[in-house]
Parts: sequence; C-alpha cells; structure tokens
Amino acid sequence: MLGAMNSKKTFILIYILIFRLLISIQKYIYFIFNILLLQFRYTLCLNSQNMFNENVYLYSNSTNYVSDLNEIKNKEFKEKNNWKTILGRKGELKHPYKLVSDYLKNGEQVTVEILNKILSYCNVSLTEEQFTKLMNFPKFRIDMKDIKEANKEIKKLVGLPSSKIQVSGIYIFTHLINGSKYVGSSSQLAIRLRSYINNKNRNIGLFIPFLRKEGINSFSLDIIPVINNWDFRGELVLEQYYLLNSAFNLNRIKVVNNLSGSHSKGLYMYNRNKTILYYYSSQQKDFINNFNIHYITFNKHLKNNTYYLGKYSFSRELVLTAKDTNISILDLALKLQKDRIIFNKNKPIDRESRAIILTSIKDPKNIKILYGFRSCINYLSKEKGYPSTRETLIKYINNGKPYKGYICKYV
Repeated sequence: MLGAMNSKKTFILIYILIFRLLISIQKYIYFIFNILLLQFRYTLCLNSQNMFNENVYLYSNSTNYVSDLNEIKNKEFKEKNNWKTILGRKGELKHPYKLVSDYLKNGEQVTVEILNKILSYCNVSLTEEQFTKLMNFPKFRIDMKDIKEANKEIKKLVGLPSSKIQVSGIYIFTHLINGSKYVGSSSQLAIRLRSYINNKNRNIGLFIPFLRKEGINSFSLDIIPVINNWDFRGELVLEQYYLLNSAFNLNRIKVVNNLSGSHSKGLYMYNRNKTILYYYSSQQKDFINNFNIHYITFNKHLKNNTYYLGKYSFSRELVLTAKDTNISILDLALKLQKDRIIFNKNKPIDRESRAIILTSIKDPKNIKILYGFRSCINYLSKEKGYPSTRETLIKYINNGKPYKGYICKYV
C-alpha cells in the first residue's frame, strides 16, 4: 500500500512539473509574440511614413505636372491663335500668297525683310548673315546637250541617286531659245535631277509638259548645292528668293512648301474670267468650313475647271492681274448663300437648309453664320451650352426677339 502511495505522489509531482513547464513555454511564446508584434507595428509605422512622403512627393510632382500641362496648353493656344495671324486670317500680317502677289506687282529688290514676311507662315526668321551666305553659294552650269557628259558633271557635284549621303540644293532650268525659267529645290538633288533626265515626273503644271515637248536638250541647268546647318531648310529659302523673280515664268506656285515639311499650295477663288479675286487659302478645308462648299463639289470644279454656281472659279494659279476685293469671310459667305438661292437650281434651298445668322447683343460685331437648323442647334448646345430645339429657333427667328443673347434670323 505504501508503494502505491509513493507512485501516486510521483505521478502528481511529474504532472505538476509538466504543468509548470507548459506555463513557462506559454509565457515564452507570448513574450516572443509580443516582440514580433512590436516589430511589425514599427515596420508598419515606417512604411506609412514612407507612403506619406511618397504621396507628398507624388502630389507635388502631379501639381507641377498639371502646372506644366496648363502651361503647354496655353502655349499651344497662343501658337494656334498666332497661326491665324501668320496665315492672314486675322491681324495685320497678310497671307504669303498675297505678299508675293504684291511684291511681284511692285518689282522691288528682294531683301531679308521681304523674305521673312513671306516665310513667317512657317516661323522662319532669316538673319542678314544667313541671307548673305545663301546668296554666296556657288552656282554650277551644266550643258544638257550631251546627256552622258551632263550625268558625269551632276555626279561630281551631288553624287548618285544611290548614294547614302544626299546633297540638298536648288536647280534652275532655262530654255535656250525663249529664256523661260523654272526653279526647284530638293533635299536629294541627285534623285530629283535623275527623275527629270529619265522623264519620270507626272505630266502636270507648266514646266513638265513644256520640258517633254521641247526635250531636256533644249535647256541649260544650273545647280546650287546648299550646305544646311540651320534649323530650317536653306534650299527652300533660296528657292523662295528666286520665285520672287518674275523671270521664272514656268513656276505656277509662287510660295515654297512649308519649311517644316508640310505641303502648302495656294487655292484661289475668282469670278469666271479671273479678273476678280474673292478669297485665297493654303487649305481646302477653309473653303469647306467657311463657305459651306462640299469637298466633292469643290474638287470637281477645281479639277474640271468648271464654275461653282455658274459664276465662281477655283484655281491653284495666282493671277497677278486679278483685282483683290478684300471682302470679309462673313460677307463672302452671305454673298454665296444668296447666290445659292438664285442660281442653285439643282438643289433648291428649303427651310431645313437655310442659313441662319446669329448676332451677339453684347458685341454686334460678333456675327456667326450657320448652315441649317442642325448646325445652329449644335453650335448653341455644344459650344455655347444653350440646349436648343428647331421649334424654339423658328419661334425666335419669326418674332425677332433675342434668344440666349443672340438675334437669330435667316440669310
């Protein structure tokens, strides 16, 4: 019995030791857990601080970005408005084609100031030093009677069409009998001149048909290689200089392409016999947007040399003898709309397509002409923020009362 009691005590002692050991382990685990928890909280606090700093940095950068973006937009807006002045649509500066026309009529000597005025449409400003350098580039005369020898001379000056490095410059063809002249420019003279020699150009304009008729042997060729180290294409500036000489009668277009590379050809609107010039622009969309002329209609009359409404002629040729009416875009638009009512027999004007004039009450000079109710509603709703309907417009047109700050009436 005593042995049984001793074994029981031993068992109780072992149980107590195990219990105390488990408690110690629990406390140790709890202690380790608290340490890990504190470390986690500390790390989380650091990350939060970094995130705050990053957010402040990002906010600062985003603020700067928005500021920069607004500055860029303001600059683009100013440049866009400046282009209206450069292209002669507003302000004192004239359209380059008008400047060239005036110059050719007056026959003045070409100066840096004249060139800069004409080339202002592509933001080019020439210095006296650059102008002098362009004028002093050497000119080389090529005899075109012997094509084989002419090709050798051209190769010495500007290389081959296959050359990796192409020479830029201008070229002048002069008819040996009547002295007619043509000037052109290219950033790849070798390729351009080879196309003339091999008769690879389209048969358009004044020069190419004349060249094919007479043969290239009937012309002399002058080449002026131009070494460019400016932020504009010097060969085009030099070409413009020669285009201001009336002796270059085989050049139909008297203003060079935009020096930044985009195409710029004049479009003119005359009366039938081209004695009166009504409007000119370098962009077809100006005729379409300003005068409600459909692009298919415009291209048809321009290509076929037919007459719009039976009385207007479109052309790419500047007629120096034509009288410039200096009529405003608004007055010309009104004139065309009235002519449509009289002369457009195939498409008679109905109420839906009638032109509507909006005149601002605050500024009577602010006049907008819109073609049809849909165009008028879109203008008032989308651009001015005045939701409108056809019925409302008809009501105010008929009673003559102001609507949203405008007097509305039919043309």
